[in-house]
Amino acid sequence: MNKKILPVLLALSWNAHAEEDLKENVEDLSPLQVTSSKTATASNDTATAVTVVTRDEISQKPNTLLPDLLREETGVYIQQTTPGQGIPIIRGLKGSQNVHLIDGMRLNTAFFRNSPNQYMALVDSFMTEQIEVVRGPASVLYGGDALGGVVNVITHTPDFVGSEFQYSGQMFTSFDSADEKWLSHIDMDMGNEKVATTFGLSYQDIGERTTGAGVTLPFTSYSARALNNKWVFNTSEDTRWLFDVQYLHQPGTPRVDDLVVGFGQTEPDSEVFLFRPNERLFSHLAYSNQVGTDWFDEVNVHLAYQKIRDNRYKQALGSSNVDTEQNSSELLSFQVDLNKVFDNQSMLVYGLDSSLDTIRSAKQRTNSAGEVSIRESRFPDDSTMGHWALYADYHMYLSDHEFTVGGRYSDYAIDLNSPQIADDQLDLTDLTWHVSWLYKLNDADRLFANIGRGFRPPNIFDLGQVGERPSNRFNVINPDLDPETVLTFDLGWKHAGNGWQAEVVAFVSDYQDVISSVETGAQTADGFDVVQSQNIDEVRIYGLETELNVYFDNGGQMYATLTYTHGEEESPDGSGPADRIPPTFGVLGYQQNFASDWHFKSQVRYASTQDRLSSRDLTDARINPFGTGGFVVYDTHFTWYSEQDYKVRVGVENLFDKKYREHASGLDAPGRNYHVSFHYEF
Repeated sequence: MNKKILPVLLALSWNAHAEEDLKENVEDLSPLQVTSSKTATASNDTATAVTVVTRDEISQKPNTLLPDLLREETGVYIQQTTPGQGIPIIRGLKGSQNVHLIDGMRLNTAFFRNSPNQYMALVDSFMTEQIEVVRGPASVLYGGDALGGVVNVITHTPDFVGSEFQYSGQMFTSFDSADEKWLSHIDMDMGNEKVATTFGLSYQDIGERTTGAGVTLPFTSYSARALNNKWVFNTSEDTRWLFDVQYLHQPGTPRVDDLVVGFGQTEPDSEVFLFRPNERLFSHLAYSNQVGTDWFDEVNVHLAYQKIRDNRYKQALGSSNVDTEQNSSELLSFQVDLNKVFDNQSMLVYGLDSSLDTIRSAKQRTNSAGEVSIRESRFPDDSTMGHWALYADYHMYLSDHEFTVGGRYSDYAIDLNSPQIADDQLDLTDLTWHVSWLYKLNDADRLFANIGRGFRPPNIFDLGQVGERPSNRFNVINPDLDPETVLTFDLGWKHAGNGWQAEVVAFVSDYQDVISSVETGAQTADGFDVVQSQNIDEVRIYGLETELNVYFDNGGQMYATLTYTHGEEESPDGSGPADRIPPTFGVLGYQQNFASDWHFKSQVRYASTQDRLSSRDLTDARINPFGTGGFVVYDTHFTWYSEQDYKVRVGVENLFDKKYREHASGLDAPGRNYHVSFHYEF
């Protein structure tokens, strides 16, 4: 974050004439975020729809997987196929249709599915400092995949003042009854203003889930362990080096929907299906320089390496054969971001980024006699997806108006390395753009509008995946896919000040050349229906995203969100509902501080029935063909703070033991859950 530029930006946005007490009130209700513009800006002063989850808010949320921290947030719906994974759905789009970032670096890989996947759950939620969600296409700043939006997870960075050695840390443990869930975490910060480090360890032990019907679900147990270490070197007042390592390992997580009878099924697909193991290793080196030149006021340089292992162990129902898979992505990324302010009237944010993702894949089958044979791998082994891009985003400030125009040129080189295909190399280029307008009505209110084009190149999963898929399907290669694109327009109003904060945004998206899995009419020798990814659809999605926070003088806060999404699909077979569109959903709650040592939080989570199902939804064993029922669920928590930095939190979630399922998820949600946690800071 550029400490020199930030006051200039705030002065431009606020016109530098608001009274100091009102400015403080507004800034308190409008947290700083960096994702929407790659500069530090109050969320009320960015011409995009942004959701910010702060560290204080995270401390009051149930915390198992990283996606859990986005539940109840405006415009973000969470889908889970198994307890050990989860994805955010943003403006009706999911998986590789959204960009997922960790400290600004891509989590998305070349085998990211454009459907539910488990990879965001491979990031430790306990090291999270803040989460920022940009709702709407952001391909100019973040490249391919940013169709529905961007999720940026900002991890904790140690920060000390003074030259003396200092330390601080925390310990956390919790138990939840509905999943027989134990969580443990410990971390410590050490250092001074020149050199600092943080080190953290986390462990999860999850048991079988009991639903609101009193049914204990099999195949829902799993465990995970994680560590992280970050170093900060402040080499001067204006320069900084940062290095961190993150690791998370799930030894064996069952794929529940493949192991239990789903809708439209009389028996499950598999006897055994484990992600064994799934893990993520990430290392990141960053350099920041705030010594201004004629070319920039600040430059940030990033080099990152990420390896994700997606290994699998599967035995089909009624078969003695066991299939084992080893799939991995090794993603090397380089990124340079710069910004420059011109005469306090305009600012240019620009840069370049590049990446190379190498996919390795192998598969074996072991029969009842112990004989091992080599099978066709899930992805073409040693296939690669390379990318480089240049981007620029220009902000102009005119009185109470801010105008932004940006563009990005992207070049992708994909090598499927497939012996089945003569021409297995693809070269794709694209130009994405956006135009934004922000109008300051007064010190607290903003109007804004955006129109932008997003782009998603087909990746290795889309182009080259081979093998069995759930619901008796077998996928075959299609190297002739076109990129997906989206054109989105949104219009909104924001308020931050006078004791309350609110946002209302309406949007419409035209989504072209949608890649979907299509039945070819053929069958394999084993009786599987052959499917293939094809560009067949055009989808129009529109919706409304709203939130309200009211802060009372007694320390209380009322909060409410409501998100509505509607999707229509046009295909060669006609028109109808789009895939996996979330129902109308939201939350209504109240929290209150009592004196200095008690905190109370009570809320109602709700969702309407979703019975607008696409043809693919109707054949998805995770989705009731009559529609997913609506629900209203009540949660309440009490937190006690001691003078010795202890914190004890107790509560009940799903108080009335409601049986419900989040739309398109692979299992019912937990029933009545008793929660207790202990947190100690030192």
